[in-house]
Amino acid sequence: MTHRIVSMLLVTLMTSTAYAEVRPYALEILVFARPEPVQSITEVFPATEPEAPQSFDLLFALNSRFKNLTPLPNSSRVLLNSALRIQTQLNGEVLFHQRWIHPLTENQADNPWFQISGSGSNGFKLNGYLRWSIDRYIELDADLRVTRESVRQATDGTVLDEVYVLKEFRKMSSKDIHYLDHPAFGVLIAAEPIELATPQVPPANEVSVLETQPQPQAQ
Repeated sequence: MTHRIVSMLLVTLMTSTAYAEVRPYALEILVFARPEPVQSITEVFPATEPEAPQSFDLLFALNSRFKNLTPLPNSSRVLLNSALRIQTQLNGEVLFHQRWIHPLTENQADNPWFQISGSGSNGFKLNGYLRWSIDRYIELDADLRVTRESVRQATDGTVLDEVYVLKEFRKMSSKDIHYLDHPAFGVLIAAEPIELATPQVPPANEVSVLETQPQPQAQ
């Protein structure tokens, strides 16, 4: 079903780009917050979120088909069961979950960052940045920040937030589900290569019949 949907989308998506230069994948990202950060966190929390890279909002890019990004329906998500287990068994909160077609190219440094965001009911807020490319493997540059509001107090009694930061470069195979781990949150990643739809060529006998059909005469 998923292959059928994406094949139809790609008929118009990739007609102007050579397949050797672009390799389309269905990408899926699930970001979730743990109900309570693991007690082994020893990092020094920044007072404010680090400076963000220049980026494009992913949801806006999907809705506007920027860079030929194309959203896929929720029913096509392969991490639906994982999201359910996170919520029911781990008591975690899903901050972001999206699946889309992304035409991947080489040259990681030349590709744009895309911003993702979300929030939970327990004061968690996600503000992250993803950059994709492909060589032998799919390459992901992740710069993710999850803020937990009003959980610390300064010496003067001021209430402070905690900003958890995860920066990681990961090379991934499309055969596996990948996991980025942080004591306060986690990221699940799935990728599936998309086959380009090829034009249907009629059999030779049908071609000859079509070619010999008489043309309409002007009245």
